[in-house]
Amino acid sequence: MNLSIIGLQWGDEGKGKIIDLLSNYSELNIRYNGGHNAGHIIYIKNIKKNIRILPSGIFKKNCLCLISNNVLLSLFNLLKELKNIKNNLIISENVFIINKIDEFIDYLVDKIINIGTTFSGISICSLRKYIKCCLSIRNIFFINYYNLVKKIIFFYNLFFIFFKIKLKIIFFNFSINIKKLIFFLKKKIVKNNIFINNKNNKIFESSQGALLDFDLGTYPFVTCSSTINKSIFINSNFFLKKIKFIGIIKSYITRVGNGFLLSKIKKFKNNLFSILTKEFGTNSLRLRKSGWLDLICLINMIKINNISNIILTKMDSFIFIKYLKIIINYKSSNIFLNHKNNFFCKENHIKFFSWKTVNYKYNLNEKNFHLYIRFIEKSINTPISIISIGKNIKDIIIL
Repeated sequence: MNLSIIGLQWGDEGKGKIIDLLSNYSELNIRYNGGHNAGHIIYIKNIKKNIRILPSGIFKKNCLCLISNNVLLSLFNLLKELKNIKNNLIISENVFIINKIDEFIDYLVDKIINIGTTFSGISICSLRKYIKCCLSIRNIFFINYYNLVKKIIFFYNLFFIFFKIKLKIIFFNFSINIKKLIFFLKKKIVKNNIFINNKNNKIFESSQGALLDFDLGTYPFVTCSSTINKSIFINSNFFLKKIKFIGIIKSYITRVGNGFLLSKIKKFKNNLFSILTKEFGTNSLRLRKSGWLDLICLINMIKINNISNIILTKMDSFIFIKYLKIIINYKSSNIFLNHKNNFFCKENHIKFFSWKTVNYKYNLNEKNFHLYIRFIEKSINTPISIISIGKNIKDIIIL
């Protein structure tokens, strides 16, 4: 069976752990969007593993991992992550390459527009891609390689003209290093269709949450690619075959960066809760903003992504607090709203009491634990199939 695993919030839902679990039963794990701006944490025998660009099934012997189209690849970060990892990675020839200069420009731009990015160069590389002066891996082996390099140098010099910085020599040396890295990875470069349409039991992995989608997310605090399920067929060259779409949600919500969060917990409680639950950005190490579960956004994303089943994570986090809330609608001047981008609304919520412990056997958990789950399930009209109650792969309840 082909599965799509997508986070339905702003990322950080625990996709890495779930994909690591499901890749035991899959032949191919496809990462089809994003770049090294997205981070996943996986625990292997209680040892914490941080991955950014690699698919989350990379630690499984029998699961081949593909970095597919529409991924923006930092080769230097890739080589760092490939240390001590088994040789089960392949890369699409249509993947575009991020330069270190992109990361520097991204940093300068973010200081002006204050979005709160991870300075990974994703936006600048995407810009170059759409104005057709970006290098893909297959371009490296063609005759027109140096013509593309000239266009990229021209683009960079236009940007830095106000700083009076000449980048021609710097980038020329950098492009030579890229060529060396590409030849080192040459055996891993493939055509997507050969693998993706001839393998059974595939897992499609989205790097960021659905609410960070460029078109449907909370613009401008979004990523530079499409993160919803409908982009799978374009971004991975996968034939229009049947896929089961599974959504992952946290029992609360978090986000990193400067984007708004309507149901955000008050500052002191937020900091305390985020520290106790270890809510730090995998890449940036910044403290995440935490808020109550928002059903309005969640129901919207379930419909857009055609979700058939839900995986609920982080249910062990509420043992640190006395009560919790679920946002059921927004209101402003007694007019009910259901638009996630409205800045001027106060949330309307339902309050639940928390629980003190979690148990691997579902029936042995406390009454409040059951009430919370069943209320979510009934409200979103979608079955919850798996509940995560810890950081390790075995800390799950299958319903």
